[in-house]
Amino acid sequence: MAAPRILLAAAALTGTALACLTGCTPADSRPTVNAAASAAALADEGADEGADDLLDDGDDLADDEAADSPVPDTIAAPDPGYPCPAPSRLPGHQVLVIVAAGPAELTAQPARYTCDPPRYEATGTPVHYGFAASGVTATLVDRPHADPAKPVQLDELVTHLNDCLAERDPADPYGCFGNAYDVVLDSHGRIMRIAEIERP
Repeated sequence: MAAPRILLAAAALTGTALACLTGCTPADSRPTVNAAASAAALADEGADEGADDLLDDGDDLADDEAADSPVPDTIAAPDPGYPCPAPSRLPGHQVLVIVAAGPAELTAQPARYTCDPPRYEATGTPVHYGFAASGVTATLVDRPHADPAKPVQLDELVTHLNDCLAERDPADPYGCFGNAYDVVLDSHGRIMRIAEIERP
């Protein structure tokens, strides 16, 4: 009697196991699960594309804002290493900027050397300088030939100065160089030597 009961129990267990195996299928092979998985995948792709679109739109917006924003003007800073030393002068020489010229005297201001043309700028109060009684030497710069300064008569120098002060073209071969002159005074403060300085 024990054997038939064991066999019956074994048969029952086998049938139950078969019923379970035939009733169960993989979860991803059922139509509802497949549809849900497909929908989820599509939703994920859509979300990714939407995120990409939002990022792309943001990038485009950032690009548009960058294009519309004004570009600040850039100002080139001056070169601190630009050499601009003042020329050395011999003892007793000084540079004056002539502001008026007459046959007996010149009116001039002390000059300060600068890096900007015309290199010498007038400073201080104008002073009247007479000419020495005799032996005054004057030179003008020869413009076209780049020759050394040429000696001229005092009246020729005064005419040249008046032309330059009035912004007229002076007689050839001379030019105007900012009316700066290297001057030597005698012991009475009168001009005994005057030489036009060529603008560098």
